[in-house]
Amino acid sequence: MGMFDRVKQQAKDALSGVGTLPGGTPAGVNPGMMAGLPTDMEEKLRYRDLAQKLKASGVEAPAVINAIRRGTTDPISGSVSTELDISIKPADGAPYEATVKQAMLPAWLDTLSPGEAVSVKYDPDNPTSALIYGSV
Repeated sequence: MGMFDRVKQQAKDALSGVGTLPGGTPAGVNPGMMAGLPTDMEEKLRYRDLAQKLKASGVEAPAVINAIRRGTTDPISGSVSTELDISIKPADGAPYEATVKQAMLPAWLDTLSPGEAVSVKYDPDNPTSALIYGSV
């Protein structure tokens, strides 16, 4: 058996045990590693669509953070799923309350606190749909 044949056989042997465990976890992957990953694809798609819409047609406005709730940390990206209660102050109307659900890197999240002014973009068709874009 030549060297190439041995490599092919080793690859076949390695792949022979690959499959999935109950629940769709790939074999060889510790199911605990999968625990922090978001599982609601529908929610992730809504977040993506909102981010794209706000980038294209969002209205920028100042806001104030009222409360911050940290969620789980994504083990791959390190981002923290976060909910922030904010008061948005649009240029052409009265301030209003909204809750922003946004993934944030800890380095930025750790700089935010209740009472702090931030910059948001909100959806003109649904003003309570917003994302934080920066500090003021």
